[in-house]
Order: sequence, then C-alpha cells, then structure tokens
Amino acid sequence: SMQKDGALPGGSKISLEYLEKRLKEMNIEWDPLWTKINQVVLKTLYAVQGQVVASPNSFELFGFDVLIDTNLKCWLIEVNASPSLSRENQLDYRIKDAVVRDTIRLAAGPSFDRDALAAALARRLSERAKSKWHEDGRIATEVDAILAGATPRPLGAPEGGFGRTGPP
Repeated sequence: SMQKDGALPGGSKISLEYLEKRLKEMNIEWDPLWTKINQVVLKTLYAVQGQVVASPNSFELFGFDVLIDTNLKCWLIEVNASPSLSRENQLDYRIKDAVVRDTIRLAAGPSFDRDALAAALARRLSERAKSKWHEDGRIATEVDAILAGATPRPLGAPEGGFGRTGPP
C-alpha cells in the first residue's frame, strides 16, 4: 500500500518525493524525467509569453498537470492559472502549506526601512560625487543596521522548495 511506502493519503495525487521513490524502485532515473517535466513547463510558458500580462508589483502562481506515459514522455494536461490551495487531505496540507510559505518567503524578501536605506545610499552617492568616496566601512555598517542583519536573497538562489527552472 502507498501508506506503507511512506506516502501520505492524497486521493489521486502523490508527492514528487513519492513519485521519485517509486520510479527509482522501477530503475527509472529521476533527473532526466524531471528535466523533461521542466521542459514542458518552460515550453508552455514560452508559447504564451505574449498573453501573460507582466505586472512588476505582483506574481502569478500556476499549477501544471503533467501526465507521464509508459515511454516516459511528458504530456501537458492543463495549466491552472489559479490552482486550488484548499486542503482536503494530509498530502494537501503538507504540499500546499509549503507552497504558500515558500511563495511568501520568495516574494516578500526581508522587511526593512526602505526610506532609511535610500537615504544611506543617497548619502554615499553624494560623497562619491564630491570625491570623498573611500572604503571606510561606514556604508556597510549602516546598511547592515538598516537590514537588521538580514540579507536579500541573491538573484537565482533557491528559496524553500523552489528552484530555478529557466535561464538566469
């Protein structure tokens, strides 16, 4: 049974971890298959890039349903522009809670006083323009204090369960 194999009850759904485990038990390599799934996602997004409205102050969460046939070919079944985040079983709770948590963490970034950071950087640019610019560490100390020790996520760095699918 699936539960004996460590799978959470999820109706007709299974986790990627469980799928990977089962495929490995069947001597099917996960990485090439995951690459194919990512290619389906990227090709789909590329095909509709002109229809997806870009909004710099927001994000969109898409749900991709992919079928893997007996020849390990990946087929796109549908794309949900607003996938359901309702939780009906243990698997939904685990996966969807992580999606929400990781999405907020990815989209929100660290909290800090943007006006104080802008003022510190403006002072630094003013000093530089007046040829008073030198490496004395003041700006680093001031920025660290404003950010309260938090650092923004480097571009392309993974967050939570997310990973980079497309090119940098």
